Amino acid sequence: MEANCHTGCFRARLGILRFQWGIAVYNSRMEPSDPTSQQPYEPLPGQPTPSQAGSKLLSKYSDTEHLLVRGGAAPVESTTSKPVIPLRRFQELEQAIRHAPANPEPYVELGQIYLDQQRWVDAKRVLDNGVQNCPEWEPLVLMREDLVLHLASQTLDAARTQHAQNPSEKTRYDLDQAEQNLANQRIRVCGDRYSRRPDEKDILVTWAVALRQLGRHDEAIDMLKTAAAEPELRARASLQLGMCLQSLQRPLEALAAFRKASMYRSPPPEPKIQKRALELAIDVAEENRLIDSARFYAEQLLAICSSNERESVKRRLFQLREKEL
Repeated sequence: MEANCHTGCFRARLGILRFQWGIAVYNSRMEPSDPTSQQPYEPLPGQPTPSQAGSKLLSKYSDTEHLLVRGGAAPVESTTSKPVIPLRRFQELEQAIRHAPANPEPYVELGQIYLDQQRWVDAKRVLDNGVQNCPEWEPLVLMREDLVLHLASQTLDAARTQHAQNPSEKTRYDLDQAEQNLANQRIRVCGDRYSRRPDEKDILVTWAVALRQLGRHDEAIDMLKTAAAEPELRARASLQLGMCLQSLQRPLEALAAFRKASMYRSPPPEPKIQKRALELAIDVAEENRLIDSARFYAEQLLAICSSNERESVKRRLFQLREKEL
Protein backbone atom coordinates (compact mmCIF):
# COMPACT_ATOMS: atom_id res chain seq x y z
CA MET A 1 0.00 0.00 0.00
CA GLU A 2 2.73 2.42 0.93
CA ALA A 3 4.59 1.68 -2.30
CA ASN A 4 1.49 2.33 -4.38
CA CYS A 5 0.94 5.65 -2.63
CA HIS A 6 4.48 6.82 -3.36
CA THR A 7 4.03 5.87 -7.03
CA GLY A 8 0.78 7.88 -7.36
CA CYS A 9 2.30 10.97 -5.75
CA PHE A 10 5.26 10.78 -8.13
CA ARG A 11 3.00 10.64 -11.17
CA ALA A 12 0.93 13.59 -9.96
CA ARG A 13 3.99 15.74 -9.42
CA LEU A 14 5.29 14.75 -12.89
CA GLY A 15 2.00 15.88 -14.49
CA ILE A 16 2.18 19.23 -12.71
CA LEU A 17 5.75 19.79 -13.92
CA ARG A 18 4.75 19.05 -17.55
CA PHE A 19 1.85 21.50 -17.35
CA GLN A 20 4.10 24.27 -15.94
CA TRP A 21 6.69 23.61 -18.68
CA GLY A 22 4.04 23.94 -21.40
CA ILE A 23 2.85 27.27 -20.02
CA ALA A 24 6.44 28.55 -19.96
CA VAL A 25 6.98 27.59 -23.60
CA TYR A 26 3.72 29.27 -24.70
CA ASN A 27 4.61 32.48 -22.82
CA SER A 28 8.08 32.55 -24.38
CA ARG A 29 6.53 32.39 -27.91
CA MET A 30 4.15 35.22 -27.12
CA GLU A 31 6.82 37.73 -26.10
CA PRO A 32 6.62 41.13 -27.91
CA SER A 33 10.04 40.59 -29.50
CA ASP A 34 8.60 37.78 -31.68
CA PRO A 35 7.21 39.16 -34.97
CA THR A 36 4.29 36.75 -34.77
CA SER A 37 3.41 37.59 -31.17
CA GLN A 38 0.64 40.10 -31.88
CA GLN A 39 -1.54 37.90 -34.12
CA PRO A 40 -0.58 34.23 -34.42
CA TYR A 41 -2.13 34.04 -38.01
CA GLU A 42 -0.87 37.39 -39.43
CA PRO A 43 1.49 36.98 -42.47
CA LEU A 44 5.08 38.04 -42.39
CA PRO A 45 5.94 41.69 -43.25
CA GLY A 46 5.67 42.41 -47.00
CA GLN A 47 3.21 39.60 -47.66
CA PRO A 48 -0.49 40.40 -48.32
CA THR A 49 -3.21 38.82 -46.27
CA PRO A 50 -5.45 36.28 -48.02
CA SER A 51 -8.24 38.85 -48.26
CA GLN A 52 -5.89 41.43 -49.75
CA ALA A 53 -4.56 38.92 -52.27
CA GLY A 54 -8.08 37.95 -53.25
CA SER A 55 -9.13 41.60 -53.71
CA LYS A 56 -6.12 42.29 -55.92
CA LEU A 57 -6.90 39.27 -58.07
CA LEU A 58 -10.54 40.20 -58.49
CA SER A 59 -9.67 43.79 -59.35
CA LYS A 60 -8.12 42.57 -62.63
CA TYR A 61 -11.59 41.64 -63.85
CA SER A 62 -13.66 44.47 -62.43
CA ASP A 63 -12.68 47.62 -64.35
CA THR A 64 -12.96 48.37 -68.08
CA GLU A 65 -13.57 52.08 -67.75
CA HIS A 66 -10.15 53.19 -69.01
CA LEU A 67 -10.05 51.60 -72.47
CA LEU A 68 -8.32 53.71 -75.08
CA VAL A 69 -10.13 54.50 -78.31
CA ARG A 70 -7.00 55.56 -80.18
CA GLY A 71 -3.28 55.18 -79.67
CA GLY A 72 -1.22 52.05 -79.39
CA ALA A 73 0.04 52.52 -75.83
CA ALA A 74 -1.31 50.03 -73.32
CA PRO A 75 -3.10 51.36 -70.21
CA VAL A 76 -0.65 52.06 -67.40
CA GLU A 77 -1.60 50.71 -64.01
CA SER A 78 -1.34 53.29 -61.29
CA THR A 79 -1.88 53.13 -57.55
CA THR A 80 -5.43 54.45 -58.03
CA SER A 81 -6.49 52.49 -61.14
CA LYS A 82 -7.04 48.79 -61.52
CA PRO A 83 -5.71 46.69 -64.41
CA VAL A 84 -8.08 45.96 -67.28
CA ILE A 85 -8.72 42.88 -69.39
CA PRO A 86 -7.02 43.18 -72.81
CA LEU A 87 -9.68 43.31 -75.51
CA ARG A 88 -9.55 42.97 -79.26
CA ARG A 89 -9.77 46.26 -81.14
CA PHE A 90 -13.37 45.92 -82.21
CA GLN A 91 -14.37 45.18 -78.60
CA GLU A 92 -12.58 48.32 -77.44
CA LEU A 93 -14.41 50.38 -80.06
CA GLU A 94 -17.78 48.89 -79.13
CA GLN A 95 -17.01 49.84 -75.54
CA ALA A 96 -15.98 53.36 -76.55
CA ILE A 97 -19.22 53.83 -78.51
CA ARG A 98 -21.30 52.81 -75.51
CA HIS A 99 -19.45 55.28 -73.29
CA ALA A 100 -19.34 58.18 -75.81
CA PRO A 101 -22.05 57.73 -78.47
CA ALA A 102 -21.59 61.29 -79.78
CA ASN A 103 -17.96 60.67 -80.80
CA PRO A 104 -17.98 59.73 -84.53
CA GLU A 105 -14.46 58.36 -84.87
CA PRO A 106 -15.04 54.96 -83.20
CA TYR A 107 -18.01 54.37 -85.53
CA VAL A 108 -15.83 54.99 -88.59
CA GLU A 109 -12.98 52.74 -87.44
CA LEU A 110 -15.25 49.96 -86.22
CA GLY A 111 -17.38 50.15 -89.35
CA GLN A 112 -14.27 49.78 -91.50
CA ILE A 113 -13.14 46.76 -89.46
CA TYR A 114 -16.49 45.05 -90.00
CA LEU A 115 -16.47 45.95 -93.70
CA ASP A 116 -12.99 44.48 -94.11
CA GLN A 117 -14.20 41.29 -92.42
CA GLN A 118 -17.36 41.32 -94.60
CA ARG A 119 -19.53 41.32 -91.50
CA TRP A 120 -22.24 43.25 -93.30
CA VAL A 121 -24.90 43.03 -90.58
CA ASP A 122 -22.55 44.34 -87.89
CA ALA A 123 -21.23 47.04 -90.22
CA LYS A 124 -24.73 48.26 -91.01
CA ARG A 125 -25.69 48.26 -87.33
CA VAL A 126 -22.66 50.33 -86.37
CA LEU A 127 -22.98 52.78 -89.26
CA ASP A 128 -26.74 53.19 -88.76
CA ASN A 129 -26.17 54.04 -85.12
CA GLY A 130 -23.31 56.34 -86.04
CA VAL A 131 -25.35 58.33 -88.53
CA GLN A 132 -28.19 58.56 -86.05
CA ASN A 133 -25.91 59.94 -83.32
CA CYS A 134 -23.50 61.91 -85.56
CA PRO A 135 -25.51 62.93 -88.65
CA GLU A 136 -23.13 65.74 -89.61
CA TRP A 137 -19.97 63.63 -89.78
CA GLU A 138 -19.33 63.29 -93.52
CA PRO A 139 -16.97 60.25 -93.54
CA LEU A 140 -19.49 58.30 -91.52
CA VAL A 141 -22.39 59.28 -93.78
CA LEU A 142 -20.43 58.36 -96.91
CA MET A 143 -19.50 54.95 -95.53
CA ARG A 144 -23.11 54.16 -94.71
CA GLU A 145 -24.30 55.28 -98.15
CA ASP A 146 -21.68 53.14 -99.87
CA LEU A 147 -22.65 50.15 -97.73
CA VAL A 148 -26.34 50.56 -98.60
CA LEU A 149 -25.52 50.54 -102.31
CA HIS A 150 -23.18 47.59 -101.89
CA LEU A 151 -25.83 45.53 -100.12
CA ALA A 152 -28.38 46.39 -102.82
CA SER A 153 -25.87 45.32 -105.49
CA GLN A 154 -25.28 42.04 -103.66
CA THR A 155 -29.02 41.38 -103.61
CA LEU A 156 -29.20 42.08 -107.35
CA ASP A 157 -26.27 39.75 -108.10
CA ALA A 158 -27.91 36.98 -106.07
CA ALA A 159 -31.21 37.49 -107.88
CA ARG A 160 -29.50 37.32 -111.28
CA THR A 161 -27.71 34.11 -110.33
CA GLN A 162 -30.91 32.55 -109.03
CA HIS A 163 -32.85 33.48 -112.17
CA ALA A 164 -30.08 32.12 -114.42
CA GLN A 165 -30.00 28.82 -112.54
CA ASN A 166 -33.76 28.43 -112.13
CA PRO A 167 -35.76 30.63 -114.51
CA SER A 168 -39.33 31.11 -113.35
CA GLU A 169 -41.90 33.82 -112.80
CA LYS A 170 -40.83 34.12 -109.19
CA THR A 171 -37.13 34.50 -109.92
CA ARG A 172 -37.96 36.99 -112.69
CA TYR A 173 -40.08 38.99 -110.25
CA ASP A 174 -37.32 38.88 -107.61
CA LEU A 175 -34.83 40.08 -110.21
CA ASP A 176 -37.05 42.99 -111.23
CA GLN A 177 -37.54 43.97 -107.61
CA ALA A 178 -33.79 43.86 -106.95
CA GLU A 179 -33.11 46.06 -109.97
CA GLN A 180 -35.71 48.59 -108.88
CA ASN A 181 -34.41 48.55 -105.31
CA LEU A 182 -30.85 49.30 -106.43
CA ALA A 183 -32.05 52.13 -108.68
CA ASN A 184 -34.14 53.62 -105.87
CA GLN A 185 -31.23 53.40 -103.44
CA ARG A 186 -28.98 55.17 -105.96
CA ILE A 187 -31.54 57.91 -106.44
CA ARG A 188 -31.81 58.47 -102.69
CA VAL A 189 -28.04 58.41 -102.11
CA CYS A 190 -27.32 60.69 -105.07
CA GLY A 191 -29.99 63.12 -103.93
CA ASP A 192 -28.53 63.28 -100.44
CA ARG A 193 -24.97 63.68 -101.67
CA TYR A 194 -25.80 66.34 -104.22
CA SER A 195 -27.65 68.35 -101.58
CA ARG A 196 -24.48 68.26 -99.48
CA ARG A 197 -22.10 68.80 -102.42
CA PRO A 198 -23.85 70.76 -105.17
CA ASP A 199 -20.53 71.54 -106.87
CA GLU A 200 -19.90 67.87 -107.70
CA LYS A 201 -21.81 67.62 -110.97
CA ASP A 202 -20.67 64.06 -111.66
CA ILE A 203 -23.26 62.94 -109.12
CA LEU A 204 -25.90 64.10 -111.58
CA VAL A 205 -24.83 61.52 -114.18
CA THR A 206 -25.16 58.59 -111.77
CA TRP A 207 -28.43 60.03 -110.51
CA ALA A 208 -29.77 60.35 -114.06
CA VAL A 209 -28.82 56.76 -114.93
CA ALA A 210 -30.90 55.48 -112.02
CA LEU A 211 -33.81 57.68 -113.04
CA ARG A 212 -33.58 56.40 -116.62
CA GLN A 213 -33.61 52.81 -115.41
CA LEU A 214 -36.92 53.51 -113.65
CA GLY A 215 -38.38 55.19 -116.73
CA ARG A 216 -38.20 58.72 -115.30
CA HIS A 217 -36.65 60.09 -118.47
CA ASP A 218 -37.74 63.72 -118.25
CA GLU A 219 -36.10 64.15 -114.83
CA ALA A 220 -32.98 62.44 -116.10
CA ILE A 221 -32.76 64.68 -119.19
CA ASP A 222 -32.80 67.85 -117.08
CA MET A 223 -29.93 66.55 -114.91
CA LEU A 224 -27.90 65.39 -117.92
CA LYS A 225 -28.18 68.75 -119.63
CA THR A 226 -26.80 70.37 -116.49
CA ALA A 227 -23.95 67.85 -116.29
CA ALA A 228 -23.15 68.21 -120.02
CA ALA A 229 -22.17 71.84 -119.39
CA GLU A 230 -19.08 70.54 -117.56
CA PRO A 231 -16.27 69.74 -120.07
CA GLU A 232 -15.02 66.67 -118.21
CA LEU A 233 -18.55 65.23 -118.02
CA ARG A 234 -20.11 66.14 -121.33
CA ALA A 235 -19.23 62.90 -123.18
CA ARG A 236 -20.70 60.72 -120.43
CA ALA A 237 -23.69 62.99 -120.02
CA SER A 238 -24.32 63.14 -123.79
CA LEU A 239 -24.27 59.33 -124.04
CA GLN A 240 -26.87 58.98 -121.29
CA LEU A 241 -28.88 61.86 -122.77
CA GLY A 242 -29.02 60.08 -126.11
CA MET A 243 -30.26 56.90 -124.42
CA CYS A 244 -33.04 58.82 -122.68
CA LEU A 245 -34.10 60.52 -125.92
CA GLN A 246 -34.04 57.17 -127.73
CA SER A 247 -36.41 55.71 -125.11
CA LEU A 248 -38.73 58.69 -125.63
CA GLN A 249 -38.83 58.00 -129.40
CA ARG A 250 -36.93 61.17 -130.30
CA PRO A 251 -34.39 59.64 -132.73
CA LEU A 252 -32.94 62.78 -134.31
CA GLU A 253 -32.17 64.35 -130.93
CA ALA A 254 -30.78 61.04 -129.72
CA LEU A 255 -28.55 60.76 -132.80
CA ALA A 256 -27.19 64.26 -132.22
CA ALA A 257 -26.39 63.39 -128.59
CA PHE A 258 -24.59 60.20 -129.62
CA ARG A 259 -22.59 62.09 -132.20
CA LYS A 260 -21.46 64.60 -129.57
CA ALA A 261 -20.57 61.85 -127.12
CA SER A 262 -18.33 60.13 -129.68
CA MET A 263 -16.70 63.12 -131.30
CA TYR A 264 -15.88 65.69 -128.65
CA ARG A 265 -12.30 66.81 -129.16
CA SER A 266 -11.48 68.68 -125.98
CA PRO A 267 -11.38 66.69 -123.86
CA PRO A 268 -11.78 63.55 -126.00
CA PRO A 269 -14.24 60.91 -124.75
CA GLU A 270 -13.10 57.77 -123.01
CA PRO A 271 -12.71 54.84 -125.44
CA LYS A 272 -15.60 52.87 -123.92
CA ILE A 273 -17.93 55.86 -124.11
CA GLN A 274 -16.89 56.63 -127.67
CA LYS A 275 -17.38 53.03 -128.78
CA ARG A 276 -20.80 52.71 -127.15
CA ALA A 277 -22.00 56.04 -128.54
CA LEU A 278 -21.00 55.02 -132.10
CA GLU A 279 -22.73 51.63 -131.77
CA LEU A 280 -25.96 53.30 -130.66
CA ALA A 281 -25.65 55.96 -133.36
CA ILE A 282 -25.41 53.24 -136.03
CA ASP A 283 -28.55 51.52 -134.67
CA VAL A 284 -30.60 54.72 -134.51
CA ALA A 285 -29.51 55.88 -137.97
CA GLU A 286 -30.23 52.48 -139.56
CA GLU A 287 -33.63 52.13 -137.86
CA ASN A 288 -34.67 55.52 -139.24
CA ARG A 289 -33.26 54.78 -142.71
CA LEU A 290 -30.47 57.31 -142.39
CA ILE A 291 -28.15 54.91 -144.18
CA ASP A 292 -25.50 57.42 -145.14
CA SER A 293 -25.18 58.51 -141.49
CA ALA A 294 -25.09 54.88 -140.37
CA ARG A 295 -22.20 54.18 -142.79
CA PHE A 296 -20.31 57.20 -141.46
CA TYR A 297 -20.63 56.06 -137.84
CA ALA A 298 -19.66 52.50 -138.81
CA GLU A 299 -16.49 53.80 -140.44
CA GLN A 300 -15.67 55.77 -137.30
CA LEU A 301 -16.23 52.67 -135.19
CA LEU A 302 -14.01 50.57 -137.45
CA ALA A 303 -11.17 53.05 -136.92
CA ILE A 304 -11.19 52.70 -133.11
CA CYS A 305 -12.38 49.14 -132.44
CA SER A 306 -10.08 46.40 -131.17
CA SER A 307 -8.66 43.72 -133.42
CA ASN A 308 -11.05 41.02 -132.22
CA GLU A 309 -14.04 43.27 -133.02
CA ARG A 310 -12.80 44.40 -136.41
CA GLU A 311 -14.37 41.58 -138.44
CA SER A 312 -17.86 42.07 -137.04
CA VAL A 313 -17.68 45.84 -137.66
CA LYS A 314 -16.49 45.22 -141.23
CA ARG A 315 -19.47 42.95 -141.87
CA ARG A 316 -21.80 45.57 -140.45
CA LEU A 317 -20.27 48.25 -142.69
CA PHE A 318 -20.49 45.97 -145.73
CA GLN A 319 -24.21 45.37 -145.06
CA LEU A 320 -24.81 49.10 -144.76
CA ARG A 321 -23.02 49.77 -148.04
CA GLU A 322 -25.21 47.20 -149.77
CA LYS A 323 -28.36 48.96 -148.62
CA GLU A 324 -30.05 51.50 -150.82
CA LEU A 325 -30.18 55.07 -149.65
